[in-house]
Amino acid sequence: MHATHARSAAVTDEPPPVIWARLSSQGRGPARTLDYRAITTAAIALADEDGVDAVSMRKVAGRMDHSPMSLYRHIGSKEDLTELMYDAVLGELDLTGIPSGSWRADVARLAGEMRRLHHAHPWIVRFGHRPSLGPNARRFLETGLACVDGLGLDIDGMLDLLSTALQFTRGFVVQELGEVEAQRRTGLDFAGYQRHTGPFITQLLQEGGLPYLRRLVLEAEDLPDPDVVFERRLGMVLDGLAAGIGRRG
Repeated sequence: MHATHARSAAVTDEPPPVIWARLSSQGRGPARTLDYRAITTAAIALADEDGVDAVSMRKVAGRMDHSPMSLYRHIGSKEDLTELMYDAVLGELDLTGIPSGSWRADVARLAGEMRRLHHAHPWIVRFGHRPSLGPNARRFLETGLACVDGLGLDIDGMLDLLSTALQFTRGFVVQELGEVEAQRRTGLDFAGYQRHTGPFITQLLQEGGLPYLRRLVLEAEDLPDPDVVFERRLGMVLDGLAAGIGRRG
């Protein structure tokens, strides 16, 4: 009896099928008056306005003039909802003409598109850590790997190449979004921050022992264009990847 109960509990504890499998099943049933796409669109608008932490089934339902329970009949949890939101914004990536035959140009284009998407929807930096199985995520994966096929790499090497460029991009965007948040929190833009910290930096340089900080202050470009910096640093990443491909060959 105890064994039967344990087996039942184990079955009960199994997570439901992924949201994409459940939506496929829904698609074979009768038409529904409340579409999950409309729910997702409303949730994205809320996240863009107030941040993803503000998104709840109750708030999304209120925005749509529906009851929260009506949403739960379509989407089982907030986890499902954020999965739908993330995949929906991936659909905004412009993949036209990719692959073009130039892996370097294509990967640079994908990285630039990802950076643009993160600035349009800053909350997505919280997601995408696990592989998504939504239609737009699948499209991005297939397109990205097609860009680096034919270079003599196995599938792990292809994934390494693509992921390295995209993870650099994610890190760059995290820094950019962090600066936006710092400005919001302190009321100082970066130029204002430099003026605020200037007297202490001058003191440090007078004390000596910081030759590279001195060079940064005296020689580095002041307030460089972030687009130019991104392209330059991405180019360095791609140079390294190209050299790695050559060594493997």
